[in-house]
Parts: sequence; structure tokens; C-alpha cells
Amino acid sequence: MRTAEEVVNEIHSALGDGDKQGLRNTAALLEALQAWPVCPVIHVAGTNGKGSVCAMLSSVLTAAGYKVGLYTSPFLQTYRERIRINGIPISDVQLEQYGNRTLDAAEKLKQDWNYHCTPFELGTALAFHTFRRERADIIVSETGMGGRLDPTNAVPEPAVCAITAIGMDHMQYLGNTLREIAGEKAGIIKPGVPVVCYPPEETEVRNVLKQKARQSEAPLIIPEKGQIRIREINARYTIADFRTARRQYDGLKISLPGEHQTLNALVALCILDELEKQGIRIPEEAVASGLGNTFWPGRLEWCGNILMDGAHNAQGIAAFRRYVDEQLEGRKKVLLTGVLKEKLSEEMLSGLASVSDTAVTVTPDSPRAMEAEELAGLLRGKGMDARTAKNLEEGLEKARDLAGKDGLVLATGSLYFIGAMRSALGLKP
Repeated sequence: MRTAEEVVNEIHSALGDGDKQGLRNTAALLEALQAWPVCPVIHVAGTNGKGSVCAMLSSVLTAAGYKVGLYTSPFLQTYRERIRINGIPISDVQLEQYGNRTLDAAEKLKQDWNYHCTPFELGTALAFHTFRRERADIIVSETGMGGRLDPTNAVPEPAVCAITAIGMDHMQYLGNTLREIAGEKAGIIKPGVPVVCYPPEETEVRNVLKQKARQSEAPLIIPEKGQIRIREINARYTIADFRTARRQYDGLKISLPGEHQTLNALVALCILDELEKQGIRIPEEAVASGLGNTFWPGRLEWCGNILMDGAHNAQGIAAFRRYVDEQLEGRKKVLLTGVLKEKLSEEMLSGLASVSDTAVTVTPDSPRAMEAEELAGLLRGKGMDARTAKNLEEGLEKARDLAGKDGLVLATGSLYFIGAMRSALGLKP
């Protein structure tokens, strides 16, 4: 019997190359574990914002009285964060119990059929096995990357699909153009299943989504910014009115800060519309309570005078910069950042350099990390006063000293980095 730690280590060390042409491995694992969902599943893909939309849905549906399974990735501090029930990460006992069953089933598939599962295939099967055994009423499932060949796409008939903002990320796997990436994300669209999409700014993305929905005869819902009226926006929350096809919501508080979260909230509200059409009752007070109390760690999260955001691509950094420009104008700011090498496009670098005049760089704890000195050199090339730190603790101390008593430390660039930040600050998962 493996311990919880041993379960996680074995998942991470899996050397399988996965099923490159389809979803065979995940489907076989779900079948072996009898883990096919017997409750409604909401399947969410996208480049940015999908975690926030999933967190909002989980919070609202929990407030409505349902037992909600939430599967997301990556984790910030502990693997258990990836699998939540009513917003709470599963326990070590649950991870140990269901993890052992999942790994044993995978080993049997390897012996019997020569199926070699990847870490993400194992994690997906573990999540759905957990939700089945814990008798979830509804599952909110986030893709890991892409959509068409993502292990979460093995579930054949979700209740609703959703696609959040699409941008340039994971190009080595999904394609080098927005059109190609959108095509991979649109791969989650199923015949006859309603799909709600974040309003794309790019015509090519919109056309891809429309074409795939039309081919699948899937009802397509693309809400627009005009369905939102912002009443109040500040650094901590937003209050806005929302209009969907079924409801008018007045004065909803969105606890996740940033104007971009109002569009994510609108996507979540349209998904709730589709669930209600299928007989899932969601009282208005549950919507207000759920959106007003959504917490998603590491996404514009404040800890004293430190702001942490897991933005890790050009689109995410652009949203972070808009928030800083609009809500933190006039405050002294110091950027504390660490990035993964393959993520740092020229556009992302320019975005980071425009956040403040001063930066402290660190090397995230990842084999894919860019060295602090290299990042500092690139930022200096953009005109920043950039210093390096040997480790996160030193970087945090330097950034605080530079910011001074009344200044702000802005930490962003990588989810790995933000996870380490939360641990360094003593924040629980």
C-alpha cells in the first residue's frame, strides 16, 4: 500500500508516452476503475481564465447545495489541490486510497495490453475515480492542455462544454497560429452538447469555434461585453450587472479581482443557464453567494502588500498589467518574477517590463526554468532596473526593501513560482 506521497511520486515518474492518436488509455483506465461519471459534467478548455471559470462554477454550485467535484491543473503547493470536493482539496487518506487503486489499474493495463499511461492520464483517472466513489452530484473538469486529445476529453457526453480566452501558449504541442490552437481547444465540442465561449477578439478564433459547433450541431453561446454593466471596480473586487438569455442579475459581487474576471463570470453565468435548462436548479441567491465568495489561489491574490498572479503567457501578463495600471496607479511597485524558459515570448517580456521600473528576478524550482541572471539581463534590455536573487526568500526580502513600507511587491510570471511564493508566505493550499 503506497502512502499519499508515494502515490504522487509514482504518478509524476510515470514514463508512459500516452495515447498520441486518441483517448484510449484514459478510457481504458476509467473502464477498469468503473469511474465513468454518472452525474453531469461541465468540461472547460481555454488558454487563460479556465481555472477561474471552473472555480466560480464550483463555488456557485456548492452554494446551491450540490456536492461538486472540481478537477484542475497544475497545482500550486500540493497535488491534492488538483482534485477538490466543494472547493476543498481531497485529504491524504483519499489520495492514498484512490491513488493506489488507480495505479494498480494502470499497472494491469500495462501488463495486459502494453498501455503506458502518462502522469496526466493517471491524474485524470484518479480524479474521476474519486468523484465517482465520493458520489459527486456535478463535476467541473478543466482540460490540462488543448482539448481534442486531452485526457479529460475521454468523457463522451458532458452536460455543457465551455471554452475560455484563447491565446498563444503550448505552441510546441498545439500549433503556431491562433487558428490551430483554437482548433485544438474546439476539439472538446460534442454533438448536440451546448458550448459557451468567451467572446474572442480575433475573427479567426470566432470562425473556428462557429465552424466546429456547426459541424457538431452543438448550440453555441458567445456572450458579449455589452451584457455586463460595471457599477464599481477596485483592487479587491468588482460589482456589476449581468444579462444572460434567462436572467438579469443586478449588483453581483465578483470576488476575483480584475475587469477580465467579469467576462469570466459572464461565461460562468451562461453555463449555469444551460444547466438550468437541463433541470439543475440554481437559486439566484446561490449565484450571488458563490460569485461573491469564489477564491482561486494565486490569481490576483493579495497577502498584505504583496500581489501574486500566476500569469505565465503574453495574454495573462497583459491582463495583469491592465489591472496594475487601472487599480494601482500612483503606488510604488517592484516586480518580483521568475519564468519558464519556453513561455517567455517577446510579447510576454515586454509586458513584464512595463509593469514597473524595478524588478527582482529568481529562478523557479523547475528544470524548465529560466535562470534569474538571464531574465534580469533581458529585462535590463527593456530599460528596467533588474536585480537577481539566489533564491525566493532572498528575492522576497530584496523586493520588500525596494518597495518600502508603503510600496507594493508584484509577483508574477509562473504558476510554479507563485506556488513557492504562497508556501514562503505561510499560506495554506
